[in-house]
Amino acid sequence: MRAPLGMTLIVTLAACGGKSPDLNTDIAQVRAADAAVTRAITAKDADRISEYYANDAILMPTAEPMIRGRAAIRDEWQHILAIPDFTNQTTTQDAKVSGDLAYTYGVYRSRMMGENGKPVEEPGKFVTVWRRESDGKWRIVLDTYNTDIMPPVHANGS
Repeated sequence: MRAPLGMTLIVTLAACGGKSPDLNTDIAQVRAADAAVTRAITAKDADRISEYYANDAILMPTAEPMIRGRAAIRDEWQHILAIPDFTNQTTTQDAKVSGDLAYTYGVYRSRMMGENGKPVEEPGKFVTVWRRESDGKWRIVLDTYNTDIMPPVHANGS
């Protein structure tokens, strides 16, 4: 005997509405990796930051061309971290996972020395796409951020 359509719909929606333990674990792992990147930025450790990028990752920074590959992304982070008085505070607002892909997004507030030798504050937002690699680790495959204000000219000319 077939179940009434209404009953089938209720059972289907109930099954889709809950999160499986694996999904919860995946979200927790992505959030942990995201937090580790933030700690590495705070520590100004470009090597540690780059470990969270896939070999084929793409970084799309504000007002610059796309940067492809882990080594080039490491160099870009080294450049960013060398900006005089650079600090960065990041708040991840959400993380979602579907299979072996995930994304995080949020806001940041960077502080640095401006071209005129005065401190500059730069608020902005970011989106990061993660992929579970064959070793089971979540790594960034696409990362982009942009400011909520006109990008400042930094004291080191960048």
